[in-house]
Amino acid sequence: MASALSYEFLKSIQGAPNGIPTLDGDGNIPEAQLPPSVVSPFKGEFADEAELILAYPTANLADYAYVDDTNSFWYWNAGMTTSQWVNQEIAEVDYLLLTPAGKSMVPYLIVPNPVTP
Repeated sequence: MASALSYEFLKSIQGAPNGIPTLDGDGNIPEAQLPPSVVSPFKGEFADEAELILAYPTANLADYAYVDDTNSFWYWNAGMTTSQWVNQEIAEVDYLLLTPAGKSMVPYLIVPNPVTP
């Protein structure tokens, strides 16, 4: 039978760095307790932007996902005034409006400005 001291020790290292991971309600180790090398920045494929935002209202630098309705990758841009998911494909006119920090956070694919008749 474990002593109170060993129980207190085990409780103190639960969820701590170099300690024992805890489990979430589904029996999985929470992402925050995994080493960065095993957490993928790819967040998955989503039908549209709304579904992406619902699944990941916030993200980390370099996180990205594929959005079906735009047929493009979306990246988390922490360099914006308000951090947000942004489409990698951006019109030149919109790209020019970004701050230098906003431009540097995403590997943008700049598309020509739309031609108006």
